[in-house]
Amino acid sequence: MLPCQDCCPDYHVGCHKICRRWNDFQEGQRVVRQLKKRYLKFYTELCGQTIRQLRSMQTRYPAR
Repeated sequence: MLPCQDCCPDYHVGCHKICRRWNDFQEGQRVVRQLKKRYLKFYTELCGQTIRQLRSMQTRYPAR
């Protein structure tokens, strides 16, 4: 179901393919997804680096 289906006065079946408001909405969603991806990538790398540093500081016992 399209989010504009209930509230858009110009809605008819298949209109989302040519609707300017729908295209603007999709573009906004694309931008939000890109920002989220960038955020997750940055913090995944940062957390991974921190975990590697903490593991390198752990005491290691030689195998017996």
